[in-house]
Amino acid sequence: MRGTSSEIFSEDAEAQKFQLTQIALFTAIDIIARSFAKCEFVTVENQNAVTKSEYYLWNYSPNKHQTKIEFFVQAISQLIFQNELLIFETADKQLLIADSFSKNEYAIYDDTFSSVTARNWTSPKTYRSSEVLYLKYNNFLLTNLLSKMCESYSKLMDYSQQRYVKFVGHKGILKIKASATNDKEFQNKFNDMMNNNFKQYFKSQDAVLPLYDGFDYSEPQTEARKTTNSEINDIEKLKSEAFATVGNALHIPPAIISGTASQLSDAVDAFIANAVDPLAQMFEEEITKKRYGETEFLKGNYMLVDTTTVKHIDAVTSANNIDKAIACGVLNPYQAQRYCNILPCSDDWAKTYYMTKNYQTAELSLKGGEE
Repeated sequence: MRGTSSEIFSEDAEAQKFQLTQIALFTAIDIIARSFAKCEFVTVENQNAVTKSEYYLWNYSPNKHQTKIEFFVQAISQLIFQNELLIFETADKQLLIADSFSKNEYAIYDDTFSSVTARNWTSPKTYRSSEVLYLKYNNFLLTNLLSKMCESYSKLMDYSQQRYVKFVGHKGILKIKASATNDKEFQNKFNDMMNNNFKQYFKSQDAVLPLYDGFDYSEPQTEARKTTNSEINDIEKLKSEAFATVGNALHIPPAIISGTASQLSDAVDAFIANAVDPLAQMFEEEITKKRYGETEFLKGNYMLVDTTTVKHIDAVTSANNIDKAIACGVLNPYQAQRYCNILPCSDDWAKTYYMTKNYQTAELSLKGGEE
C-alpha cells in the first residue's frame, strides 16, 4: 500500500524547516551571484580604463582552477551564507577564496588571519588585513535569522503536505462474509490479499483487483477527496511566501524570484539597485583600498565595478535609447557596442564622443544664439 503520512514525513521538524529555508536561500543567492558575476571589473589608470593583467585576473581567470563566474558564484554565496568572505593572493598571483580561517582583531593594529585554508591546502602564512580582501555582508548571520522567519511557513507546509497525502491516499472498506471466515484457508487468503493483491493494486496506475469469494472491496466517495487541488494550491502558496520572505531579505523583487515576465523589466532595475550595486560597491572599495591604496587612488588609479553589464541590452530593440546616449555624448560607439555585448570596433572614430547640433550650452541658450 502507499506510505502513510507518518512514513513520508518522518523527518525532524527542524530539518524540515531548514530544508525550506535552504532551498529558498540557494535560489535567491544563486540569482544574486550569477548576476554579480556579469559585472565588469574595470581597471582604471590615470582616469582611463585599461586592460592589463589586473583586468584579466578579475574578469577572466582569478586562479588556474576557476573562471570568473565560478569564482564569484562561490564568493557571493559564501559572503551571504557565512556573512564574511576572505580572498587572498598566492605567491604566484592567484586569487583564492578561503574556505576557513581564524581572525584575530586588534584595536589599533592590522587584524590578522591565520590557518587560512583553500582547496584542501592550508597556507603557512599569517596574513595582515592589508594583504587580503575581507568583506562582511551584515552585522548578523542571515541564515539564522531567515531560518526563524521561515519556521511558521515550514510548519504550515508540513501540515499541508500531510493533509494532501491523507486526501489522495487510498481509503476503502473491505467487507468479509461470515462464510469466508469459516474457510480453513481464510487466514492465508487474507494475508495474501492484503500483502500482495492490495499492495500491487495501490501501486499501479491501471490495475484489476482480484478478490476471493466472500470478500467485497469498495472506496467511498467523500467530499474530502475533492479538496486535493486546494491542498496543492496551499502548498504552492506557502512555497511562494517563503521564497518571497527570503527574497525581501536579500532585496530581490518578487517578480524576479518567481519569474513573472510582465513585471520583469522594472524588477530588474530595482534588483540591480538594491541587491547588486551594494555588493559591487563593497568589492570596489575593498579592492581599491587594498590593491591600489591612497597614493595610487589620488593618481587616478582604482577599481571600478560596472553593474550596467548585469542587465541584458539588445542592440536592435534598444536602438533608440542607444542613439540618444551617443547623440548627447554619454557614450561613444565603442562603449555602446560593449554594453550590447557586441565585439566593439577598435577604430579611432568608434572611440570618439559625438554630440548632435540640437545641444548647446546654457550660456548660448540665454543669449538666444546657436553654435
